[in-house]
Amino acid sequence: MPPKTTSPIGGFKLMFKKLTPALFMCWMVTAILNVLFGFDTTSFGGVQNIPAFGREFGTPIGKNGAYMLSASRASFMSSVGFAGKFLGALFGSPIIESIGHRYSIWIVCVISFIGIIIECTSHEVAPFVVGRCIVYFSVGAAEICATTYQSEIVPAAMRGTVVGSIQLFNQIGQILAALVNRRYYQSMEPKGWIIPVAVQACAPIIIVIGVYFIPDGPRWLISKGRIDDAVKTLEKVRPKADVDAGHCKEEVAAIQEAINNETDKGPWIDLFRGTNLRRTMIATVIFIFQQFTGQAFVSNYSPRFYNTVGLSKHAFDYNIGSAVLGWVGVLIGMFFIDLAGRRTVLIVGCIGQAVFLFLVAGMGLPKHPTAAAANTLVASVMLYNFFFAGTLAPVSYVVGSEIGTAAVREKTMAFTTAVSILAAWIVAFCIPYILDDIGANIGWVFGCMAALATIFTYFFVPETKGRSLEELDELFAQHIPARKFASTETVGPGRRAADLENLDAVQIDDLKSKGLMG
Repeated sequence: MPPKTTSPIGGFKLMFKKLTPALFMCWMVTAILNVLFGFDTTSFGGVQNIPAFGREFGTPIGKNGAYMLSASRASFMSSVGFAGKFLGALFGSPIIESIGHRYSIWIVCVISFIGIIIECTSHEVAPFVVGRCIVYFSVGAAEICATTYQSEIVPAAMRGTVVGSIQLFNQIGQILAALVNRRYYQSMEPKGWIIPVAVQACAPIIIVIGVYFIPDGPRWLISKGRIDDAVKTLEKVRPKADVDAGHCKEEVAAIQEAINNETDKGPWIDLFRGTNLRRTMIATVIFIFQQFTGQAFVSNYSPRFYNTVGLSKHAFDYNIGSAVLGWVGVLIGMFFIDLAGRRTVLIVGCIGQAVFLFLVAGMGLPKHPTAAAANTLVASVMLYNFFFAGTLAPVSYVVGSEIGTAAVREKTMAFTTAVSILAAWIVAFCIPYILDDIGANIGWVFGCMAALATIFTYFFVPETKGRSLEELDELFAQHIPARKFASTETVGPGRRAADLENLDAVQIDDLKSKGLMG
């Protein structure tokens, strides 16, 4: 079994004891990468409804000189960017494997700058879409880079919290975008859409500076045979007591032994061989449900949805409310990923999503809802986003980043992210048409998907809380059923790596004195 803490308070103490200033810096620099995606999705969802953007890229409607993107153009401009993200996810993996996370982050930032400049200087649909594709290429690569780096460098006891923070920073990007859009939502001047698009360049600027202060990932260094450098990386980010006791060297040795010195990265086909097939399937299906439970309905199209159901007057204000409540959900959920476990958080979250999506459908049935029904509908959308943002959204990335074996970890994350992007494209492309056709009834569709996600999680998703990455290899090799992962004892070097990651120096020395740890 993985090391256990006596209480949630003990779990928090362990996390903060292991969270050194250097490790916190590694976390923050890579986490800010995730602001890019959150900002762009919400920003464009609002920007397309700003009069200035409609005048630049839309078509005239009515006789009052107003402009608007047609459903087909809105669908195209929203969804085509995912082609860039798809390519970014696939190409991100070999780039990281070749040059490491730090240099990959610099490349991501440069690509992002190029895309933003093209967007802001565009006056036609085609170049603007090209710019979005370039920005999304950087976003796809950034997701792979941030999550795999974090899963490598943080101790197992806090891996869920750190990797799960992807959604926290995604939500921060959404909140910033919603606030900027609210400032310019009535603007008729070009700056009304250029400024909301340009503001997203702030994140890459911060990251470019911050990368100078973080080391390469230890497991990537091991894969390149740079054992001494891997030890130095751990010594920079682990507590001084662990360094002085030589535990960083022991951790690297345990990781080497656990992977049997097979440090070379495997080909893409290995994702579908042996136990990797099960691991790839689990991560892929979770990512598909992340999209098919309707997140794009809130992040990309909530202003359009509120227009559809006759609540356009405060649509932008509701959008800000959804983003803020989603952020609160993430803040709560990211800690419970490690305290309660991945399975529990996923099951509770998917049930919550289903309930509130069904409420959205039920409250939106009348063509002219009462004030009470309208308030319930808006609250249901916001609470759906609360449950999604705090559970399925971050846990998908946690499971995706940790479930792959060392030889194909980046490829596992890249493949599952690419599939997620394809699913997101399908959803983003279809939602404008579905909303125009059935309105709030869209809640029935996505609610059923959330119910299916609950069932899948219960039967197929294993509990990985507190396990080292190498410990998971042992459990999958033994073909342990998903529901028995949490209770299965491990005894190999992966368990030793988990002990070194999760326990403090005093606890480790105590285990050694009792002969319980090699």
